[in-house]
Amino acid sequence: MKLETRYKRMTALNPISIADIVLLLLIFFLLTSTFVIQQGIRVKLPKAFSEESATPDRIMITMTKEGQLFLEDGLVGLDKLEVLLKETIEELGNPLVVIRADRTIIIEKVVRVMDITREAGAGKLLIATEPIEK
Repeated sequence: MKLETRYKRMTALNPISIADIVLLLLIFFLLTSTFVIQQGIRVKLPKAFSEESATPDRIMITMTKEGQLFLEDGLVGLDKLEVLLKETIEELGNPLVVIRADRTIIIEKVVRVMDITREAGAGKLLIATEPIEK
């Protein structure tokens, strides 16, 4: 007496399931690659001849052309900037404060941020620029 098994061995792969897996992998890599590309806040810096390197103990303030203000990488309002700067300056102990302002911003706004950093207790202040290519 010969016993017959119910399950038969699969001889071919189902192309629809493979296509689903490939599509999901493609979507995953496309989504994660967009997060990797955007590493910082884009600002067109003014150009200057002189150069000065920044120290490791520094605080970065970024001003975009849309009027947004960032302390390091966090969006902050002009009214809360002084309080947050005081806390950060106390933690780091008199660091260098670097202002990265877009070249199209009105100078009055940059001066206002500089005044706030001085009131917060910043001793060293620097405006970030791009080197002029000779």
